Amino acid sequence: MITFISAGRKSARLIAGFRSFMDDSAITVITSTADAEVSPCGCSLSDLDTLTFLFAGVLNSKTWRGIQGDTCTTHRALRRLGTEEPRPVGDQERALHISRAQRLEEECLTDVTVAINRTYGIMAHILPATDTIGGWSVTTPDGRMSLARYRTAYGDDTHACAVHAPPDGIPHATAESVEAIKNSDVVIIGPGRPVTGVMPALMCTGIPEALREVPVISFVPFTSERGMAPEKWGYIPDTTAECPAYDRFTDLYLMDIRDPLVFEGALPVDTRMGSRSRRESLAWDILALAEGLKKE
Repeated sequence: MITFISAGRKSARLIAGFRSFMDDSAITVITSTADAEVSPCGCSLSDLDTLTFLFAGVLNSKTWRGIQGDTCTTHRALRRLGTEEPRPVGDQERALHISRAQRLEEECLTDVTVAINRTYGIMAHILPATDTIGGWSVTTPDGRMSLARYRTAYGDDTHACAVHAPPDGIPHATAESVEAIKNSDVVIIGPGRPVTGVMPALMCTGIPEALREVPVISFVPFTSERGMAPEKWGYIPDTTAECPAYDRFTDLYLMDIRDPLVFEGALPVDTRMGSRSRRESLAWDILALAEGLKKE
């Protein structure tokens, strides 16, 4: 069993590579819920939605977001009525958001996610890191904003100075996500947004402790997205080739061969995944490395 701690569309590309030679039933993906947006149009969780569409076989592989061939009739109608949305939302995707919001009135997010996966015929195990939805925020050079708003406004984490847990405190990880990690042959962290994608999952109480019990392979964030400081759980761009927030549980670091900075002990790999062959090649390489970790 391989478990991924996913960080958005880059992680989805890597997972797609693994799916070329692994059964979905042998894959578990744990994703953050920090990017949740709740509105009259339902409950959107962009990273979770991407994974759902990926394993359901309906993901738009050009944008790695939304459903292939989805229409935007409702989005255009809302615009005509004066209601602007941060990005176009397809009608089928919106139906998922509405259904999720309705189910959440009576069930926790984990149970809702499992039910939705069953409806789509998904065999992989997609789990939210926590049942706590939203409430996270990000500090930028221009001030503080909700994490969901940041994800909409910025295409990467280069403007994120720090990530902050909800006002009620750091959420507890679900029993299901912790158990999935403990039962894994290897856990792969990333690639993707280190601050607004990976960290809200890793910060959940129970996940760091579980990660110490299993082999862990972590992607070092690219130069402009590196530098997480454990004492602040924050982020300092472009100043260091260290990644201390992962050090407590990482057995092997992977670093992009194009990254100009040196990260001692990291294995250089080509992390470009623009084609199916590149995704599969990277996945095969990681699988071989994971086998080596298991033997040790």
